[in-house]
Amino acid sequence: MVKRFKHLFSKGLSFVNKGHERSVKAKKNIVASFGIKAIGLIISLVKVPIILSYLNVDKYGVWLTIASIVDWVQYFDLGIGQGLRNKFAITLAQNDKVKARKLVSTAYYYVSIIFGLLAIILIPIVIFLNWQEILKVDSISNSELTYSILLVFIMFVFRFVFNLITMILKADQKPALADTFLPLGSIITLIIVSILGTFSKDSLFLACCAIAIPPVLTVFVANLALFNGQYKQYKPRYRFVDKTLFNEVFSLGLKFFLIQIAGLIMFSTSNIILTRIVNPTEVSLFNIARQYYGMPFLFFGIILTPFWSAITDAYARNEYDWIERVMKRLLKYSVLFSLGIILMLLFSDIAFRIWLRGKVVIPFSISISMTILNIFYVFFSPYSNFINGVGKLNLGLRVAVIKTILFLPVAIILTKQFNATGLIMALLFVNSLPSSIIDVIQYKKIINRSAHGIWNR
Repeated sequence: MVKRFKHLFSKGLSFVNKGHERSVKAKKNIVASFGIKAIGLIISLVKVPIILSYLNVDKYGVWLTIASIVDWVQYFDLGIGQGLRNKFAITLAQNDKVKARKLVSTAYYYVSIIFGLLAIILIPIVIFLNWQEILKVDSISNSELTYSILLVFIMFVFRFVFNLITMILKADQKPALADTFLPLGSIITLIIVSILGTFSKDSLFLACCAIAIPPVLTVFVANLALFNGQYKQYKPRYRFVDKTLFNEVFSLGLKFFLIQIAGLIMFSTSNIILTRIVNPTEVSLFNIARQYYGMPFLFFGIILTPFWSAITDAYARNEYDWIERVMKRLLKYSVLFSLGIILMLLFSDIAFRIWLRGKVVIPFSISISMTILNIFYVFFSPYSNFINGVGKLNLGLRVAVIKTILFLPVAIILTKQFNATGLIMALLFVNSLPSSIIDVIQYKKIINRSAHGIWNR
């Protein structure tokens, strides 16, 4: 048994270390990311009961509500982080260290200004609003709610600035390292909440401190360590801020931002459409099925992540052969994950009975439509990952705008006819199908060096 394990480990190690340097780096990051995600999942499962042992259910619900409201602030960076990721990866490929430092300094400067202005505008509003009335909570004083929301908001502002280091790591093809900060913050949270329980109980403000401060602390320490060590040559300084580079980062980042918002609108309105047209039960059926059949796509995303910036690097160096080899390999993985989704469909009755304990029954029509939708996501995501990596987003942005306009009427019509199944059909026909076809065509044009006009912008 031990010999067999050693043999398998040796073969696995050989596979990881074989191939192009860029491929080896990506494979190492994939393996590490799976481990980190697994640890993160375990921590998140452990964290809930520990926090609930300190807070009652109502106050925990209030914390989740506060976090979800404040979390929307992240979209106000206008995609600067994603723009930095692509542009920084290109400068690394070109070995232009001066421009790389200017990009980092410019991104930090403008994100700080954006979130600084947001803080100046929103902090007085947070202070003067009646949060008891807004959240419909009588069991917590308005002052405690205000202080808690204020603290969480300020921590989120700092986090979005310091989180730029994760984009730099991803651009440098080190996504696994970027993924370690959140689990580390969660571990610190667990320790603090456990200690809090020994001398206080049920304080929403102290719980918010324990939950919101550690993630900021970990990325802050990461900034200090990396910019005084490995990335010292890229350390942000005001004198390296280049306003002309802001347009370069911002124009690309804004495209990422608008495409992301378009997707967010479609998925955010899905629950509202179901609630208004059918009932809240249908929302539960839709989301449970989405969570179950979406698991393979989440795992496939771990595989895709390192290749985003790796493709940026290869494209900047005109290494098209490497890109084609990687895309063929990723498409093989797509087939395997698609087969996995089909297997999940075949065993869905058993899985749902064990998972939901008979409390909810998922109709087969929802299961089959969600299976098809997620197979589309998995099979065509390597192409969208490539498009993101090379930053050719003009066409995708226009398609995203058209999809967003069409989605609401199509979703309403199909939901009225087929309930949640109709909504999934709308997501498939309006969102997934057009994007998949266009992404494949654009990939082939770019890789064959025949992309012109909007296909190459």
